[in-house]
Amino acid sequence: MASSRKPAPRTDPSAPLTDKVARALQAGAAFVVSGGAAAAAPTVAVALSGGRDSVALLHAACAAVAQAGDGARVVALHVHHGLQAEADDWDRFCAALCAQWQVGYFVRRVSVRPAAGEGVEAAARRARYAALAAMCADSGARLLLFAHHQDDQVETVLLRLFRGAGVAGMAGMPAMRPLDPRSGVMLLRPWLDVPRAGIEAYCAAHALQWVDDPSNADGRYARNALRAQLPALQAAFPALAVNVVQAAAHFAQAGALIDQLAANTLATLARAGRDADTLSELDLPGLRALPAAQADAVLRLWLRDLGVRAPSTARLAAMREQLIAHAGGEPAIAHEGMVLRRFRERVLACVPPPAVAPAPVLLDWRGEARIVVPTWRGELQFFRDDTFGVPEAVLRQPLRLAARRGGERIVLRPGGPARALKQACQEAGIPAWRRAWLPLLWAGDTLVLAAGLGMHRRWPDAAPAPRWCVAWHPHAPAQAMPPR
Repeated sequence: MASSRKPAPRTDPSAPLTDKVARALQAGAAFVVSGGAAAAAPTVAVALSGGRDSVALLHAACAAVAQAGDGARVVALHVHHGLQAEADDWDRFCAALCAQWQVGYFVRRVSVRPAAGEGVEAAARRARYAALAAMCADSGARLLLFAHHQDDQVETVLLRLFRGAGVAGMAGMPAMRPLDPRSGVMLLRPWLDVPRAGIEAYCAAHALQWVDDPSNADGRYARNALRAQLPALQAAFPALAVNVVQAAAHFAQAGALIDQLAANTLATLARAGRDADTLSELDLPGLRALPAAQADAVLRLWLRDLGVRAPSTARLAAMREQLIAHAGGEPAIAHEGMVLRRFRERVLACVPPPAVAPAPVLLDWRGEARIVVPTWRGELQFFRDDTFGVPEAVLRQPLRLAARRGGERIVLRPGGPARALKQACQEAGIPAWRRAWLPLLWAGDTLVLAAGLGMHRRWPDAAPAPRWCVAWHPHAPAQAMPPR
């Protein structure tokens, strides 16, 4: 079992690794506070697999927090993939280690199910990040430490080179980035400039113990296959690690410049979605006016700001061709849990239409100005209109918000004819894929409102009495995308 030895005095040669963790925590805490979080000492989480690097990082994080003396709490987060027979043993090891070091321990089991065209490694990574985000929420952690080191960075950059990555991919792993767009958690990698040998020396200095993952020797995995070849490469090119990391830094600088230029353009083209299914939209004529490389940079940044990974170069070119170059049709391109569409000179990032319409919602209106209906992603709004409004007596009946069933008719202007809803939607330019989020409001068997079209406007003459306009206001969908 791992040592419970207290952090070493400052004369210990392993102290620089602890200092790197301390500086990373200070930088991460500054970003958390600048993002609007309270200035109280944060909870610091360490992604703990039970392997050598993560055990060393947990030890160093405990030492850094103890030296800071600011009351911060350290917790460990373990993801149980279930991919190895030893997974239960690793869980028990991590739990025992955290109990010995008096560190809070959180574990989450995940099922690795590769999507179409996705490898096991990528699927496991996606599941791991989702589990870590959930455990950060459970523990209250705002800072999440990863034990990636210089050798990991070299492997990452070389693998991406072999796969034809662009500027962003060749920048490697960043030392700090948001875990995802909504969590408020900063992901920190304090040891990216530390070689594996430095971590081995740290473990030796503190007599740390860990568990080994036998899959790390499986040459069927791309990273392991590359790792086996690195000693020969380093023998031929002694400065390989330093130069690869330096090249990644150059790519990161170039990527930042491209992002800034793209951000300036994106600010003139993008705006928030105006419909219940739309996250964001881009001005299509403005996008068409850009050179292809600039349009690609804008699309990449737009997708990244929406919280999803950018597509490959080939797929991005295909997207651009469908969304920008082709003039006809209304393409729908699935990507990372959203659907990209072209509609009426706009490029839209939409949530997928529901497989099943939301269930009907029964309402009892008591004079409120608004009624929020979360399942329908919007709200009903009421205001007085004694000329053309709905008689109050109608609205005092039991109300029901429900999906279209077909065959409904509505009068949309006083004195106008009754029209089929399908025809009215077509004339109003409401596409079929959006109608799934536009409910109907009924008072008994009487249609009161068709969201996206307006109120029913034919009501019997009645004695003077309050009348009310009813409107439907859609809420923009939440951005719930996986981390990059």
